[in-house]
Amino acid sequence: MHYEGSFEVPVKKEKVYDFVMDPTRITSIFPDVQDVKVIDENNFSLKAKVGISFIRGMMDVKMSIVERKPPTFASMKAKGNGMSSSVELENTFTMEDAPGGSGTLVRWAADAKISGLMASVGSRLVDAAAQKYVSEIIGSLKEKLSAS
Repeated sequence: MHYEGSFEVPVKKEKVYDFVMDPTRITSIFPDVQDVKVIDENNFSLKAKVGISFIRGMMDVKMSIVERKPPTFASMKAKGNGMSSSVELENTFTMEDAPGGSGTLVRWAADAKISGLMASVGSRLVDAAAQKYVSEIIGSLKEKLSAS
């Protein structure tokens, strides 16, 4: 599954980049996250309560920052396991000056692979749940960046 989009925030791209690259701050925008552990500057793990349809529970997620090009590009990978399911996610963030110099235009893209019990509920339910999570995460990111 592939998702992508963009949004503007009224802060400089360096500030956006610093937020996205900070494991403690970036995980604060994910819904229902518990127990974040920073392993090193490129690796961290967390537990998150997730759900699709009737399948709900905890998932252990390991995240890695795989590419950094300050202050314009970041790439991450995540692998989650739990509830007889696994999720693999690759995402990118590209930051550029917004038109008119009023802040930063953030372009993001994510590719996800879901297997196991969660995949069995059907692509429409998985897609609807993914869209909901993406909307919450982007909304939270915009809110935190705009408030800082």
